[in-house]
Amino acid sequence: MKKDKLLSETISLLRFPLTVFVVFIHYNIGVRGFSLHGVTYGLDAPEWFRWVTALFSDVLPRTAVPLFYIISGYLFFRGGSFDTDVYRRKLRTRASTLLVPYLLWNVIAVLVLLSHRLPFLSYVFPSAHLMEVQLTPLRLFLTFFDNYWNKGILVTPENDGMVSELPYPADGPLWYVRDLMVMVLLAPVIWWSVRRAGRWLVVVLGAVWYLRPLLFPMWGEGWGTMLLDAAFFFSWGAYYGIRGLNPLNEIRKLWPVVLIYLPLAIADALTKGWEYNIFIHKAGILLGIVAIFYIATRLVECGKFGAMASLAGSSFLVFALHTLVIDDIGKVLFTALNLPINMGTLLLLYFIVPSFTILFCLGMYLILKRIAPSLCNLLTGGR
Repeated sequence: MKKDKLLSETISLLRFPLTVFVVFIHYNIGVRGFSLHGVTYGLDAPEWFRWVTALFSDVLPRTAVPLFYIISGYLFFRGGSFDTDVYRRKLRTRASTLLVPYLLWNVIAVLVLLSHRLPFLSYVFPSAHLMEVQLTPLRLFLTFFDNYWNKGILVTPENDGMVSELPYPADGPLWYVRDLMVMVLLAPVIWWSVRRAGRWLVVVLGAVWYLRPLLFPMWGEGWGTMLLDAAFFFSWGAYYGIRGLNPLNEIRKLWPVVLIYLPLAIADALTKGWEYNIFIHKAGILLGIVAIFYIATRLVECGKFGAMASLAGSSFLVFALHTLVIDDIGKVLFTALNLPINMGTLLLLYFIVPSFTILFCLGMYLILKRIAPSLCNLLTGGR
């Protein structure tokens, strides 16, 4: 198989599985528990439960967003040519593929939260009636860019789950799209820097990213950290595109890391809460990127999982919709199945709730694509 075709098919194969990873990141009940009727279960879960959920929510899936950035950086600069006209054309394209769906999904997120105040849903969302709407220009702006800590137009009780230390928009997962748009705006700077510094730009950014807890401990988990993540991984992909390199050739040179990735991932899960776990975690992300990309190329070459690539078009809708429904789906499943409260039940829910959520989102995608294709194109950026 030709290298360009192999790369294209590998990227298509990865889009949906990486989105599945993101869904599991956002259902880590080993950390946040399972809430029902105002009661949160599982906060006192045994260590084995926390290790399992850490592995599948906070270790293996953490390669997803970095890989999305690398792929986006490569695709943005693929071809190697870049000037004012190219930049303007790419900005127009990204306006339809990123900005429009970003705005629409955040509006949908606000409407979903407002719907929780409906009287017939009061039993499911008992604290929703405490939500206040404060519509000011600043709060409206922050709803789309830094909605949490009650900065947006919806002011909720602090235990309602919307309050977070991270600057997320109303539709939480779309922080990635927001930061990706920042990288697109900075594309001329990235282009100039890569042309001047070459791989050293990526090496330096990677070193700062890895050592950030020591170099900039005051940053915490906020804007600085999130934009550093975006800058490093987007520039990593951009380097391949600007220099005219095929990522397959570069990454496959590092294939031996596949052999040590899983042991490192298990070590990461077992050391959560340790002071220096962050460095094990970040090493795992770097090795995981190589391992996942390499395994995906091998699957494509072997003709395996070709059907997975056909799901790539639904990935953005699943990505944008899942957090708006996943908790509700969990509550419905728990109630409908009349399950007892124990660790076995919570472990079962941990795996089946994300699975049902993905199926629900896929169903919505197929319905929209059939009955409202234009709306579907707007919501998915024409993917």
